[in-house]
Amino acid sequence: MISALIPAHNSEQLLVLTLSALVPASAEGILKEVIIADEGSTDGTSVVADACGAHFVTNAANSGSVLTEGAQQCTRANWILLIQPGAILQVGWQAEAAAFIERAERTNSASNLIGVYRSRTEEFGPSAQIKERLANAKNRLLKSSCYQLPLLMQKQHLQQALLSAPNANRRQQLKKVLSASRIHWLNGTVVFQNPMR
Repeated sequence: MISALIPAHNSEQLLVLTLSALVPASAEGILKEVIIADEGSTDGTSVVADACGAHFVTNAANSGSVLTEGAQQCTRANWILLIQPGAILQVGWQAEAAAFIERAERTNSASNLIGVYRSRTEEFGPSAQIKERLANAKNRLLKSSCYQLPLLMQKQHLQQALLSAPNANRRQQLKKVLSASRIHWLNGTVVFQNPMR
């Protein structure tokens, strides 16, 4: 049903956290494969990928093409979960993903539709809650600001959108993908080990 595509650059520690949140979906048969699209890491990113059984794709010479190569390597599913290292999907994310995919396919509206997981803070107190609400409001108003959030889309849509920005950096590519898409906000949430930039 879903292939996970994780763009990485010296993401060894953050990758472990992201991958651990994907395990339940793999056990349930929803997640079919994990592709690590590496931009020339010099740390243990490849070791982490190998240890978890992920397919490791690297292109240190042209980091702009690594997402395209990673999407091509996603061969076991028609839907791709594009997720950044350090993003930790919260319990139940896979049920939300499966329901979104089923509904999108049933209504024939999947072609340029992206499911986006909302960010959630692990901090306590009123100021943390206000900060979380403001970040989510910004993401709803400016869809290009969602580029770090987990994105669930059809593989073909991702590949077509990436073709329009072949030499751009990862951030620019993801913003191109978002600008070519309709956004559907999923009920599931994600927290980040590192602060969102």
